[in-house]
Amino acid sequence: MAQMDDRLLWALRGIRNGTWVYGKDTGVNDLLGNYCVDLGLPYEAGIPTRGRIPCRVVHGGQPWGCEVHALSRFAKGFVKVFLLYFTVHLTPPLLFKTSKLAQNPISSLQHILKASVRSSTFLATFITLIWYSICLTRTRIGHQLFGIKQTRLDDTLGPLIGSAMCGLSLMIENRHRRGEMALYVIPRALFSLTERLIGPWHTRGRWWEPKMAEAAETAVFAASVMTVVNAMYKDKDMVRSSVRGLLGWIMKYELADQKEEKEQAKTSEK
Repeated sequence: MAQMDDRLLWALRGIRNGTWVYGKDTGVNDLLGNYCVDLGLPYEAGIPTRGRIPCRVVHGGQPWGCEVHALSRFAKGFVKVFLLYFTVHLTPPLLFKTSKLAQNPISSLQHILKASVRSSTFLATFITLIWYSICLTRTRIGHQLFGIKQTRLDDTLGPLIGSAMCGLSLMIENRHRRGEMALYVIPRALFSLTERLIGPWHTRGRWWEPKMAEAAETAVFAASVMTVVNAMYKDKDMVRSSVRGLLGWIMKYELADQKEEKEQAKTSEK
């Protein structure tokens, strides 16, 4: 979705690890120099000895400034993901709510279109915010207003502020979708945190490390599935509607048997 050329990504990584240094020739001139030529810009625009990477290079050659670039990112992102989100919102009614869809096709389609537009706007805003926040940080505010060192802006502050700001796009989604997104993001945040904390310790090539990692992953997955399945038996309302519909279809015979057993138990008590 970022549609960022790999050479620009490698340059940013080089700034981070010290192989790309503003004002010095470290042997990486061709990296962005050739990229600039491909964009129709002078080769010299991508040389680190000339100073900061110009905004036009970051924008993929677009000459109209950071604001126009942000708007173009929004439009491209929205168009690219709309069909995907339309399919995502259309599939559950087609599979699990066909009677409702047949009874009120116009109302159902309006609801699906509204949800698709909202989700597409969310992701397009996510893309726009991270790009524009980085542009504001590395150019408008950090460089032009406060005069912060460009290396600091490009290797830390820009990505940090951009990553923080793009999360605000989640407010566009409804409350239920925000909860689903949180459940999607939190495990990845925990993975990133644990990778940084114990990564140097558990990647020493010892024979038992892959087996331990696989066993831990299997145990966590099994516990997660057990929790969801148990909730299906105890109280379906605890499970998200999308997951509940899928599991209800998979477990329909087991759930029917359980319902029958409960009814028999109530009858015997009377």
